[in-house]
Amino acid sequence: MRSIAVAVSVVALAALTAGCTVTTIDTAQHAPQNDGANADASQTLHLRNVFLLGAADPSVPSQENFLFGVLINNGHKPAQLEQITPEGGGTVRLSAPITLHPNQPAGTGEQPIATVSGVSGGTVPMTFTFTGAAPVRLQVPVMQRAGWFARLTPPPGSTGTPTASPTS
Repeated sequence: MRSIAVAVSVVALAALTAGCTVTTIDTAQHAPQNDGANADASQTLHLRNVFLLGAADPSVPSQENFLFGVLINNGHKPAQLEQITPEGGGTVRLSAPITLHPNQPAGTGEQPIATVSGVSGGTVPMTFTFTGAAPVRLQVPVMQRAGWFARLTPPPGSTGTPTASPTS
Protein backbone atom coordinates (compact mmCIF):
# COMPACT_ATOMS: atom_id res chain seq x y z
CA MET A 1 0.00 0.00 0.00
CA ARG A 2 2.88 2.29 0.88
CA SER A 3 4.52 1.75 -2.51
CA ILE A 4 1.32 2.83 -4.30
CA ALA A 5 1.22 6.09 -2.31
CA VAL A 6 4.88 6.76 -3.10
CA ALA A 7 4.30 6.03 -6.80
CA VAL A 8 1.29 8.37 -6.93
CA SER A 9 3.31 11.11 -5.18
CA VAL A 10 6.20 10.72 -7.64
CA VAL A 11 3.87 10.86 -10.66
CA ALA A 12 2.06 13.93 -9.25
CA LEU A 13 5.36 15.69 -8.54
CA ALA A 14 6.66 14.89 -12.02
CA ALA A 15 3.47 16.22 -13.64
CA LEU A 16 3.61 19.37 -11.54
CA THR A 17 7.25 20.17 -12.34
CA ALA A 18 6.78 19.35 -16.03
CA GLY A 19 3.88 21.77 -16.20
CA CYS A 20 5.95 24.53 -14.61
CA THR A 21 8.69 24.30 -17.20
CA VAL A 22 6.41 24.98 -20.17
CA THR A 23 4.80 28.13 -18.79
CA THR A 24 5.45 31.11 -21.07
CA ILE A 25 4.27 34.70 -21.25
CA ASP A 26 3.23 36.16 -24.58
CA THR A 27 4.84 39.61 -24.37
CA ALA A 28 3.72 40.56 -27.87
CA GLN A 29 0.14 40.96 -26.63
CA HIS A 30 0.95 43.38 -23.80
CA ALA A 31 0.82 47.18 -23.86
CA PRO A 32 3.92 49.30 -23.17
CA GLN A 33 4.95 49.19 -19.52
CA ASN A 34 4.08 52.73 -18.49
CA ASP A 35 1.24 54.56 -16.82
CA GLY A 36 0.94 57.46 -19.23
CA ALA A 37 -0.51 58.01 -22.68
CA ASN A 38 1.32 57.10 -25.90
CA ALA A 39 0.81 58.51 -29.40
CA ASP A 40 2.56 59.28 -32.67
CA ALA A 41 2.42 62.80 -34.12
CA SER A 42 3.83 61.55 -37.43
CA GLN A 43 5.89 58.62 -38.61
CA THR A 44 8.90 60.17 -36.88
CA LEU A 45 7.55 62.07 -33.82
CA HIS A 46 6.46 59.98 -30.85
CA LEU A 47 5.01 60.79 -27.42
CA ARG A 48 5.56 58.18 -24.71
CA ASN A 49 4.41 57.90 -21.10
CA VAL A 50 2.72 61.32 -21.02
CA PHE A 51 1.00 62.04 -17.70
CA LEU A 52 0.07 64.86 -15.35
CA LEU A 53 1.31 64.74 -11.77
CA GLY A 54 -1.53 65.85 -9.52
CA ALA A 55 -1.96 66.25 -5.78
CA ALA A 56 -1.00 63.68 -3.16
CA ASP A 57 -4.66 63.57 -2.07
CA PRO A 58 -6.99 63.02 -5.06
CA SER A 59 -9.91 64.56 -3.15
CA VAL A 60 -8.04 67.92 -3.11
CA PRO A 61 -7.43 69.02 -6.73
CA SER A 62 -4.05 70.55 -7.43
CA GLN A 63 -3.91 74.15 -8.70
CA GLU A 64 -0.86 73.21 -10.74
CA ASN A 65 -0.20 69.86 -12.34
CA PHE A 66 3.16 68.97 -13.79
CA LEU A 67 3.31 67.36 -17.24
CA PHE A 68 5.83 64.59 -17.77
CA GLY A 69 6.53 62.61 -20.91
CA VAL A 70 9.19 61.49 -23.34
CA LEU A 71 9.23 63.07 -26.81
CA ILE A 72 11.15 61.27 -29.53
CA ASN A 73 12.16 62.41 -33.00
CA ASN A 74 13.22 59.54 -35.27
CA GLY A 75 13.45 61.85 -38.29
CA HIS A 76 16.47 63.43 -39.93
CA LYS A 77 15.64 67.09 -39.13
CA PRO A 78 14.99 68.79 -35.79
CA ALA A 79 11.37 69.41 -34.83
CA GLN A 80 9.87 71.80 -32.30
CA LEU A 81 7.00 71.38 -29.86
CA GLU A 82 5.03 74.57 -30.59
CA GLN A 83 2.29 74.31 -28.00
CA ILE A 84 0.18 72.07 -25.80
CA THR A 85 -3.51 72.93 -25.53
CA PRO A 86 -5.77 71.39 -22.87
CA GLU A 87 -9.41 71.00 -23.92
CA GLY A 88 -11.98 72.92 -21.91
CA GLY A 89 -9.58 75.67 -20.88
CA GLY A 90 -6.49 75.77 -18.81
CA THR A 91 -2.96 77.04 -19.23
CA VAL A 92 0.21 75.19 -20.19
CA ARG A 93 3.65 76.66 -19.51
CA LEU A 94 6.57 74.83 -21.10
CA SER A 95 9.57 74.47 -18.79
CA ALA A 96 11.78 75.56 -21.70
CA PRO A 97 11.47 75.62 -25.49
CA ILE A 98 11.48 71.99 -26.59
CA THR A 99 13.45 71.27 -29.72
CA LEU A 100 13.54 67.62 -30.65
CA HIS A 101 16.85 66.80 -32.26
CA PRO A 102 17.02 63.59 -34.31
CA ASN A 103 17.50 60.50 -32.14
CA GLN A 104 17.81 62.51 -28.90
CA PRO A 105 14.73 61.97 -26.72
CA ALA A 106 13.50 64.91 -24.64
CA GLY A 107 11.80 64.63 -21.25
CA THR A 108 13.76 61.62 -20.04
CA GLY A 109 14.73 63.08 -16.65
CA GLU A 110 12.69 63.56 -13.52
CA GLN A 111 11.78 67.17 -14.33
CA PRO A 112 8.46 68.06 -15.99
CA ILE A 113 8.27 69.32 -19.54
CA ALA A 114 5.45 71.74 -18.62
CA THR A 115 3.24 73.11 -15.85
CA VAL A 116 -0.52 72.88 -16.37
CA SER A 117 -3.11 74.87 -14.42
CA GLY A 118 -6.88 75.25 -14.67
CA VAL A 119 -7.63 71.60 -15.49
CA SER A 120 -9.39 68.90 -13.50
CA GLY A 121 -10.44 65.28 -13.74
CA GLY A 122 -8.80 61.88 -13.87
CA THR A 123 -7.78 62.40 -17.50
CA VAL A 124 -7.30 65.62 -19.44
CA PRO A 125 -7.65 65.74 -23.24
CA MET A 126 -4.66 67.67 -24.58
CA THR A 127 -3.47 68.52 -28.09
CA PHE A 128 0.26 68.59 -28.84
CA THR A 129 1.29 70.72 -31.83
CA PHE A 130 4.69 70.23 -33.47
CA THR A 131 6.33 71.97 -36.43
CA GLY A 132 5.81 70.02 -39.63
CA ALA A 133 3.42 67.42 -38.18
CA ALA A 134 -0.30 67.09 -37.69
CA PRO A 135 -1.47 67.89 -34.14
CA VAL A 136 -1.96 64.87 -31.91
CA ARG A 137 -4.67 64.60 -29.25
CA LEU A 138 -4.05 62.56 -26.11
CA GLN A 139 -6.15 61.58 -23.11
CA VAL A 140 -3.50 62.43 -20.51
CA PRO A 141 -4.00 60.64 -17.18
CA VAL A 142 -3.57 62.50 -13.88
CA MET A 143 -1.41 60.52 -11.45
CA GLN A 144 -1.60 60.90 -7.70
CA ARG A 145 1.60 62.30 -6.15
CA ALA A 146 2.31 59.17 -4.10
CA GLY A 147 4.71 56.23 -4.21
CA TRP A 148 7.12 56.43 -7.12
CA PHE A 149 5.41 59.57 -8.44
CA ALA A 150 6.11 61.51 -5.21
CA ARG A 151 9.80 61.89 -6.09
CA LEU A 152 8.96 63.67 -9.37
CA THR A 153 7.90 66.88 -7.61
CA PRO A 154 9.81 69.72 -9.29
CA PRO A 155 11.76 72.22 -7.23
CA PRO A 156 9.72 75.10 -5.70
CA GLY A 157 9.42 78.22 -7.81
CA SER A 158 9.63 76.46 -11.17
CA THR A 159 8.12 78.60 -13.89
CA GLY A 160 7.74 78.38 -17.61
CA THR A 161 6.43 80.15 -20.67
CA PRO A 162 2.65 80.01 -21.35
CA THR A 163 1.75 78.08 -24.51
CA ALA A 164 -2.05 78.08 -24.25
CA SER A 165 -4.50 80.26 -22.40
CA PRO A 166 -7.98 79.58 -21.04
CA THR A 167 -10.81 79.65 -23.53
CA SER A 168 -14.24 81.00 -22.78
